[in-house]
Amino acid sequence: MGKYSFKMVFKPISRYSLVNAKVRARLSSLLPDKLIGRLAETREIGEFYSALSGTVYEGVFSRPEIAIDPRIAEKLLLEKEIVWHSELLKDLKGEVRELVSHFLEKYEIENIKTVLRIRNGTDCDDNLEYITDVKLPNSIPYRELKEAPTMEDALSLLAGTPYITPALAALDDYKEKKALFSIETSLEIDYYNRLKDKVEKLDRRDKQIANRLIGIEIDQKNIGWLMRLKFYYDIPVADLLDYNIPGGHSLNRSKLIKVFQSESIEDSLSVALDQFLGKLSGFFPGNTQGGKLYILEIILWNYLVSEARKALGGFPFTIGTTLAYLILKRAEVRNLITILNGKVLGMNREDIEKQLRVLF
Repeated sequence: MGKYSFKMVFKPISRYSLVNAKVRARLSSLLPDKLIGRLAETREIGEFYSALSGTVYEGVFSRPEIAIDPRIAEKLLLEKEIVWHSELLKDLKGEVRELVSHFLEKYEIENIKTVLRIRNGTDCDDNLEYITDVKLPNSIPYRELKEAPTMEDALSLLAGTPYITPALAALDDYKEKKALFSIETSLEIDYYNRLKDKVEKLDRRDKQIANRLIGIEIDQKNIGWLMRLKFYYDIPVADLLDYNIPGGHSLNRSKLIKVFQSESIEDSLSVALDQFLGKLSGFFPGNTQGGKLYILEIILWNYLVSEARKALGGFPFTIGTTLAYLILKRAEVRNLITILNGKVLGMNREDIEKQLRVLF
């Protein structure tokens, strides 16, 4: 084996050995399918909390305040997810660390979107208590954002963060359409554009893996998001593409046009799903439009999880192990939030399980 070949082998081992040890240990703590089933079967909130004793979530579900307000549990779960994510950065360096750190901005964007909805009166709750408040990449004054007298004043508070430019770029569109999706989509598109710039700095193998997993996530975001704009906001097809995130894995611009030209939500779903898993329109009879979109999101989530599992089965010393862990952990936390909300709403096990991400 030549000098170059040794470098090709040992450089990735050196780069990922520490973080892989941490990730593998955490992967072993993912909740088994049987426990997820038992959680869905629990009859009341207290029983759901108790069933998680002895797991990595015990600290969250033993907190006394969640007995009074289950939404606090959802916030604490997300904060735990952020902390686990941030801890990985200690064992990463260079362009890989920059990429994994960038993912933390998604939590800030969700916080910004929530606060702007509260400010506009489109959120059912005006309480900032449910905003995650663990350390994130930027310092954002959420209370001032909520209380700003005008949208211009609110967005100006994002100065010094990566979000100020895309937010202000969407301001005129927001004023014209009187809807927050203009600002929200601008923030998301900018986030993924900057993410792709970071992917381009990776080495060849890491770039290939990251592009595939992130591309599937972009497909997922584009389909669910843009179909909502078409069927709920009645945005013309020509304008829909202004809200498209470039860089999807299976759905390029021309394929998305075919999806959006469909006259009914059933036709749109059939065209979209055919790009992923074959003809799956049989999943949707009898569901409302909102229900069909939610099922679509679950199917695409499961596809992303499946690809993450494949990444775990490949050469271990790549970014794939870290990205797969982040995807699987995110899916698990959202399963817990889905079950928790199902218990609050009094849903039965069968209805809850239809909305769970499959972790294979």
